[in-house]
Amino acid sequence: MERHLGGLGRPYHEGKARPYSLAAKALTATGVAVLTCAGRRRAGAVAGGAALLAGSLSTRFAVYHAGFQSARDPRATVEPQRARMANG
Repeated sequence: MERHLGGLGRPYHEGKARPYSLAAKALTATGVAVLTCAGRRRAGAVAGGAALLAGSLSTRFAVYHAGFQSARDPRATVEPQRARMANG
């Protein structure tokens, strides 16, 4: 998502959204690592699933807060509109 947004993905790396974005990446990576290392053990599956769920929740909060930051920044709202109008 951030790669697709390019320069417009800046709100994910600043302000209130930044800690949620970092936590989401860390929790998702941890969940995947636990799931792959745990094999077929139930405790590992539960721990990995919980980490993935927490990562998903953190991503939602990052998107929520980044939306407000993006709306406050005129470059994030006006420039894409002008680019679409120019390509018209």
